[in-house]
Amino acid sequence: MKLKINWGTGIAIALLIMMSGMVYLVSIAVRQDYYLVEDDYYQKSVNYQAQIDKIQNVNKLTERVKLVQSAHAVQINFPQLFKHELLEGTIHFYSPMSENNDLSLPLKLDEQLSQSVSIKKLPKGRYIVKLDWTANEKPYFQELEIQVP
Repeated sequence: MKLKINWGTGIAIALLIMMSGMVYLVSIAVRQDYYLVEDDYYQKSVNYQAQIDKIQNVNKLTERVKLVQSAHAVQINFPQLFKHELLEGTIHFYSPMSENNDLSLPLKLDEQLSQSVSIKKLPKGRYIVKLDWTANEKPYFQELEIQVP
């Protein structure tokens, strides 16, 4: 017995395949984890001019903050031009993959204007180290990138 497929049957099969593909893609889309990069993104976008001013203050510096990464820690070295200034701020390890991997710490520098931060507990991946500090009431912001092995 030979099975004959006419135009109507072919169109019905094509529509059935297309609809089942769409149902499959919709089920994948519904299961995707979506989250905003920042919960308060609107407020941060309104205040972004202050962030631009902080970045411009860093660009005016003759020397920038440097990171030295080892297998278990990251050492943050501030330039000596801040030697006689009061430094306050935060260090934020931002993971683009998941906010659950983020880490925020207060800035606590030693006499050599450096701070060592252990990265043992951070999951593997790329991180953006966001340094937000003030020196004698002048705000600064600098971003540096690291890779945790």
